[in-house]
Amino acid sequence: MTPVARTTPVRAVAGNRLATARTVRRLVPHPPLRPPTPPHGPSYRDVMRSWEELDVWSCAYCDAAFGPKVVCQADHVVPLAEGGVHELWNLVPACETCNLGKSDRPAEAWLAFLAGEALTERR
Repeated sequence: MTPVARTTPVRAVAGNRLATARTVRRLVPHPPLRPPTPPHGPSYRDVMRSWEELDVWSCAYCDAAFGPKVVCQADHVVPLAEGGVHELWNLVPACETCNLGKSDRPAEAWLAFLAGEALTERR
């Protein structure tokens, strides 16, 4: 006779003649669909608060003053596509035009493009 401690629901159902493969599959525990993700760095509110403390009120690229017509966005100096991280030291305030125009280019390439020195094309 098998000890009770070793009898699992799967073994009990599998030993039953009426158990189907579907019933056994349902009782087998499965791993979670995806592993839990770690925190992804500062929130938008934290970034804006830190820029307020530093008294930053203009775009880092074109120096446009933020206001009702120019919205402040957080831009990654080293793009996430290039291996950059979402941390405060890698974020700068940018207007929507510069942020969308820079896209996944490095900051140096975007500044050179704005200065008219190098006409780099988007990838």
